[in-house]
Amino acid sequence: MSESPDIVGIGVCTVDHLVTVPRMPHRNENMRALAYARQLGGLASIALIAAARLGARSKIIARIGEDENGAYIRRVLQEEGVDASRLLMEPGSESHVSVILVDEPSGDRSIITRPPTGRPISPAEIRREEITAARVLFVDDVNDATLKAARWAREAGIKVLLDPGRPYAEIKPLLEYVDVPIVPAYWAEDLMPGALPAAVAQRLCDEGAEIAAVTLGERGAALCWEGGAQEIPAYAVDVVDTTGAGDAYHGAFLYALLQDWAPPRMAQFASAVGSMNCRAIGGRSALPTRREVDAFMAANAT
Repeated sequence: MSESPDIVGIGVCTVDHLVTVPRMPHRNENMRALAYARQLGGLASIALIAAARLGARSKIIARIGEDENGAYIRRVLQEEGVDASRLLMEPGSESHVSVILVDEPSGDRSIITRPPTGRPISPAEIRREEITAARVLFVDDVNDATLKAARWAREAGIKVLLDPGRPYAEIKPLLEYVDVPIVPAYWAEDLMPGALPAAVAQRLCDEGAEIAAVTLGERGAALCWEGGAQEIPAYAVDVVDTTGAGDAYHGAFLYALLQDWAPPRMAQFASAVGSMNCRAIGGRSALPTRREVDAFMAANAT
């Protein structure tokens, strides 16, 4: 990609092996699978692919292993239009791999992960100019590299969107630089046990966020921003697999930030993309284009 990216993401890429089963197996049970698929996964990967399909220029900074899975990760990102020039391959290491059991009746899933064996991205491996050339920074973890990138983004007036891969106590140092935290329901419950999702979103805004959202799966999301709060419902679809729905939501929100829409419209757009992504197996099979999202939202307007 010759042009500067709209969005830069720092995170981990995975290879997902998705196995659809008639129900979740019992202990020591031998079950025949209904379907199998290999797909690219990972919070940053799917979010950036979602944004790219919608029309944004996306770039990823991540480490991959010196294995066939690493080659697959690079190939898929390039095919999806994501700038993969900053995928750093570590000799002798293995890439991140997950096995995902998908319950066919509900679309729910269980995930088994083999973490990557390589080192995380270090601060020395990120460049200030590649962060400040973008309009939005996406991060999913707290480490020296993401803290450094987020500080650079804040100094340059670039929005930082967070999909937290760690609980509040660990991610808190990064929150100081985050403009848009979008957190799942289990994370919100860990932060404020028993509290309404709207209260958690409000707390994140009180702590400095411009926009905060708690995603609630089929129940939609609780949204808070300066001067407003709103419950945003999910869209009804025939669910095949919920893998990547949250990542798609984040990717759509990244795209929406580039449009400078009002927060409720951003959240409604992201809800549509997250819902649409549940219509096929895998984290990216059903990711839509902007035209498809507009048509879907128009057809489902209330």
